[in-house]
Amino acid sequence: MTRMKTVSKEKYRVFEERAEQYGESMEEAYKKGKYEVCAGNAIQCAISAVDALSVLKLGRKSAGQNHNEVILLLKEIKTSNEEEKNRVCNDLYRLLESKTDVEYGDTKTSKATAEEARHLCRKIHLFVLNEIERATKQQ
Repeated sequence: MTRMKTVSKEKYRVFEERAEQYGESMEEAYKKGKYEVCAGNAIQCAISAVDALSVLKLGRKSAGQNHNEVILLLKEIKTSNEEEKNRVCNDLYRLLESKTDVEYGDTKTSKATAEEARHLCRKIHLFVLNEIERATKQQ
């Protein structure tokens, strides 16, 4: 069941700033070799970034425990590059697939896993930032 929360569109900045903070923490953790924290922050950065865009464009965000719902919202948003959005949705899916293992698994997160999470997060975050910039210029 998809649970959505209505959020005032002006509040997108809260989620945008949250994504920035997670992104910064992701980079700091990676430099220190804290790969679980790095990958976890990459996941949270991507979720918060998509939340920012969905709040700005739709006035809604996912409120459920199933984080894959953010992908459904992203698919709903009309973007400047629908082909790129589809790739970002796939990247977000790949990143979210690792969430349970990274956050609750019984094995350490490898450097390679952290690097992939950073890479996917950066692509998702950059796409969202570009879309937010376009949307706010049109207002």
